[in-house]
Parts: sequence; C-alpha cells; structure tokens
Amino acid sequence: MAHLLRRLARREAGNIMVEFALALPVLLLMTVGMFDLGRYGLQKSAILEGARQGAQYAVLAYSGATSASSSDSTAVNTTAQNATGLSGVTASNSLFCECQAGTAVACTTTCSSGTLKRYVTVTTSKSFSSVVGKSSLDLGSFGKWTPPTSMSASITMIVP
Repeated sequence: MAHLLRRLARREAGNIMVEFALALPVLLLMTVGMFDLGRYGLQKSAILEGARQGAQYAVLAYSGATSASSSDSTAVNTTAQNATGLSGVTASNSLFCECQAGTAVACTTTCSSGTLKRYVTVTTSKSFSSVVGKSSLDLGSFGKWTPPTSMSASITMIVP
C-alpha cells in the first residue's frame, strides 16, 4: 500500500487540469468585466459626441435669439440623439444668459456692466444594462461593486 501511495504522489498528470479549473472563474470574471467596461466606454463616448453635436447645432440655431423656440429646441434634441448612433437616448437643452460679472439674468435684459453672454447647455442620457446584471458583486474584504445603470453627458457652449 505504501508503494502505491508513493507512486501516485509522484504522478503530476492531472495538475494542469486542476490549476486550470481553479483559474478559470477568475479569468472569466476578468474577461466579462473588460467586455462590460469596453461597452460602457464606447456608449459613454457616443453620448458625449451626441451632446457635443447638439450643442454645435444649438449655437447656430440660437444665434441672436433671446429665447429658444420649441421647434429649434426639438431640432437640437433630435440632432443630439441622432448623433450618438444609439437607441434609447434622451436629450434636453437650455438657453441661459449672464452679465459680465457672472450674474444670471433673463436673456431679454440689458447688462449695465457690459455685454450679455448667452450660453446653451445640451445634456444627453441613456440607460445602461450591464452584462453582469443589476445586482452588486460582493468582493469580500475589497468591498462591493455595483455596475452602472445609466450614463449622461453635458456640454455648455457660448452662443454668439
């Protein structure tokens, strides 16, 4: 019996399978995490580009205007949504003004301290569904990780 145990102890034929079985869950978790992070990064970049394109369109549409018309506002939002190339994107925009000193005022007022500055802000947002799911992952002593469920981007530009 002792001879059989010594012979089995020297054999290493199954070690690589055991090591692979132990490492596989960690490798899969890392791969899925990198895939999810890549998806999030690409969609976040598209959301930001949509907000940027919408703001550039708004600068042209609101040039010289004291208020945003509903048709211009709808066109800005549609431009921002279409520029992302994603579905399920919502966009909003707002036109606001301030005097040279930084005091927020209505766009129809005249500033006593200088010129009136007009700005437009375009915000795009979208929900994000992680491959991991909506639940938190408990990483033991490292804490918990909850995947993001939404993303948004906002761009503010000066309107001439």
